[in-house]
Amino acid sequence: MKLLRILSLISTIAATASITAPAMAIPFGSNTVYKGVDGLYQVVVFSGTPGSKITVSLGSVPKTTAKIVGSCGEVRISPPASGAFTGLKVDGTAVDASTLPSNTLPACSNGAFAEPRTANFKTPNNEVVIVGKTAGTAISIELPQPSAKTVTVNACGFGQIKATATTPLPSTFSVGTTNYTVSSLPDASKPPLCRTANGISTGYVPSTWP
Repeated sequence: MKLLRILSLISTIAATASITAPAMAIPFGSNTVYKGVDGLYQVVVFSGTPGSKITVSLGSVPKTTAKIVGSCGEVRISPPASGAFTGLKVDGTAVDASTLPSNTLPACSNGAFAEPRTANFKTPNNEVVIVGKTAGTAISIELPQPSAKTVTVNACGFGQIKATATTPLPSTFSVGTTNYTVSSLPDASKPPLCRTANGISTGYVPSTWP
């Protein structure tokens, strides 16, 4: 049975309504995806069935790796899962892979290619090859990679993703085929809370909610 009562909490939410589990979900009005601010940081809240999992696609985020330059001054960069090198940077310098000429990678002997390669190129296998670097040194490779987060809906019927001091929320994200823009999400001001005592989970929402 779902119970509804008004409580006073010693917290940032002075007056709240509470819903005692088993609750089905905690939407904001009719909205199952909405935003709020928890302390200093913005959150996005997903209302759903307790225990269910929601896959949130966060778009592409830069991923930096280090590679050691080969003995002929070359760096080979394998194609990402998407097959596209959009956003590629080598030692902080952008590389437009779409404009690189296609060429084969010649054999390397005693620090020199069997055939000269004076400009960056792509191989028939879609590898990007950067040339002219110092053999044996490390360089940084930055390439955006698809990012996703799995949100587990808690016993009160909601889950969330939260910004941190170093990682802001993405400006857009998607769930399945539905795309969302954070700035356009319904603003609940404060997110709900979930507290569990004696095996009973209770969700708390601001009394100002619709």
